[in-house]
Amino acid sequence: MVLFCLNKIIMATYDDRFSYAYNRILDLTAVGSIMVKPLCIYIIIKKTPKCMKTVSYFFLNELVCNLAGNLLFTLGHPLPMMPAACIRMDGLAGTVLKSEEQRLAYYLIIVFTIFHYPLCLFSTFLFRYLSLAFKSTISRFHRGWGYLICALTHLILVLFFVSLFALWWTPIRDYPKDDLPDNVENLFCFHPDGITIDLIEYLYVGWFTVGTVAIVLLAVLCVRELRLKRHLMQERTLNIQKEILKNLVIITSTAVLLGGLPVIFIVFYLCNGKLPFAREITSCLMLFVLNYGTLYAILILMLFKSYRKAAADIVGSLMSMLKRMVSLAQPSSDVSPNVVLHRVNDLKY
Repeated sequence: MVLFCLNKIIMATYDDRFSYAYNRILDLTAVGSIMVKPLCIYIIIKKTPKCMKTVSYFFLNELVCNLAGNLLFTLGHPLPMMPAACIRMDGLAGTVLKSEEQRLAYYLIIVFTIFHYPLCLFSTFLFRYLSLAFKSTISRFHRGWGYLICALTHLILVLFFVSLFALWWTPIRDYPKDDLPDNVENLFCFHPDGITIDLIEYLYVGWFTVGTVAIVLLAVLCVRELRLKRHLMQERTLNIQKEILKNLVIITSTAVLLGGLPVIFIVFYLCNGKLPFAREITSCLMLFVLNYGTLYAILILMLFKSYRKAAADIVGSLMSMLKRMVSLAQPSSDVSPNVVLHRVNDLKY
């Protein structure tokens, strides 16, 4: 009994320290996200050249979706509570949302943004391939229809996968008491076993695996089409297409490695929470998922010349403004101390 109580105290202390460190890292992540992504979105809206107008819409779709997910995560601070298949809301949302259903709905919105992102990347390369391979065919259709079909497909697929998470949910009162943490405040839980958890594990892992393979396949097809059509293009157009495709491959590869692969393991450990160090591994992987969007935005600003120049101009203007503010804040040193003493000595009393 004494050993059991001692173990409980040690685990509670560890949980508090782990939660504190995790939440502080989330705060730092939010600072980087809020500084970089809005700047990138502004530059894309204002400084996109005509030849990149269409692809910029895909960038905006990806960045806005990722920024929304980051902000929701920052306000919620969802913390996995393995070995229990539960999530605890440690952030501001945890104090505002009073019921399990509300906390679950909030978490499902975050899941929506996470699973929307692979579709964004897939759509980008699908558009590049169709515009290269079937340019004359797609030019007959109004561009708005393409955006509408793309948006509806995204919505239907993502809602399907989000609904699986909703079916996975179980009230805390129905969760096995032995596996629950002592403090169930701000918690919501999922079924720890059964066919639902197996279905979710296989579908979600399959979703990201198939999505990654499809993106790689489309990237290869785009390179192939560009090589086949290089004799039909002007040199300037060919160079622009090559640069856009090369930059897209670099950006998307980074997103897949730092965003897609970690999510596969996160879902696996959420469904197998009793594995050793499941909580620590899942929490660390979540940090990768939260930060790859910031790196994605930085790469967009660095790789495309027009965006790079605009970012450099904005940073230069901010630095000049900061220097002027510092110079105004410093006391004037134009008057020599000797002159001041001389003037004081000249005074007659």
